Amino acid sequence: MINIRIFYDHAVFARQKYGGISKYFCELLKKIPNENWYLSVLLSNNQHLKDSKLVKVRNFLPNLDFRGKERLLYEFGRPYTICKLRNENWDIFHPTLYANLYFNSIPNYKMMVVTAHDTLYCLFHEDNPKRKMMIEWDRKSYERANKIIAISENTKKDIIEYFGVDAEKINVIHHGINTKKYDISNLKTESSPYILFVGLRYDYKNFFRFAEAFSILSKKYPILRLICTGFPFTNREQQELSRLHISDKTKSIFATEQQMAQLYYNAEMFVFPSLYEGFGMPILEAFAYDCPVVLSNTSCFPEIAQQAGLYFDPYQIEDVALKMEQVLTDSQLRNGLIKSGRERLTCFSWEKSAKKHMEIYHSLI
Repeated sequence: MINIRIFYDHAVFARQKYGGISKYFCELLKKIPNENWYLSVLLSNNQHLKDSKLVKVRNFLPNLDFRGKERLLYEFGRPYTICKLRNENWDIFHPTLYANLYFNSIPNYKMMVVTAHDTLYCLFHEDNPKRKMMIEWDRKSYERANKIIAISENTKKDIIEYFGVDAEKINVIHHGINTKKYDISNLKTESSPYILFVGLRYDYKNFFRFAEAFSILSKKYPILRLICTGFPFTNREQQELSRLHISDKTKSIFATEQQMAQLYYNAEMFVFPSLYEGFGMPILEAFAYDCPVVLSNTSCFPEIAQQAGLYFDPYQIEDVALKMEQVLTDSQLRNGLIKSGRERLTCFSWEKSAKKHMEIYHSLI
């Protein structure tokens, strides 16, 4: 087989400290031989990249809070990436985020592959100029790309619908799961039973309906707590939690990977109430730690979880509360979900994902 070299840029590792996209690229590169790829990152605060030890990077002003200022780190890395794109010997460019900023740096005869994670901005742009600009970046990336990798069949369907991309240009490759088990025996355990919410809390994540559903449940089960991972609650979120009288029952934790493992393992359930996701990596993470999964019946969720999840209508607050209560009170249902999760998990691996990526790269040479 021809030896090829794939160029990955710095973009996502500048924009995310934690996150599904940066985790995807780190896990992918772990499974691709070192001689087949180059990553143009010098400065990064991304924790997945540091944990992976794929390349040597330095922290970018680590003592300052750079939430919302990731653009600065991105711009610091852009000249280096462009220089390497022009001068390094590579066969295929696979940008980690929107690629259009580099179009002038890529010769037409060079191949480009992009990963389509979702069509979120098409569904929830709400006449936002920034989001409309990102839609246009996506469009240009898909037009320039020689191949597009969609992370789910649902994402492929959406790309075809919203961007008119030829279906033959798109290959679906599901994410894998890192089966490394963390030692959680010495970590502090929450004293009260809790429900787990993972990730950001943007509007499409449906957090406010979920919080209201939890408030219904907490009246019947007053010792129940809600733990959210990610950034601290915003003022708006704090006001809503206060209105629902659950402020004293909620906690926000900026968790490490090891802490995440513990949180999944000890949770009564993981609830994923999003209106839309491209894949939903936390589903697999919950499966890996025997955590029952309760989730929306929309988007890609039935494709990924199949029979291993208990589904609700994310727009119906009472239905969300009902399904959570069923898992709390029905041990047979709970154990069945855990067993199905283990079985479903065997369908996903980063080894399989990396192999399919390499097949696509080789098809272009």
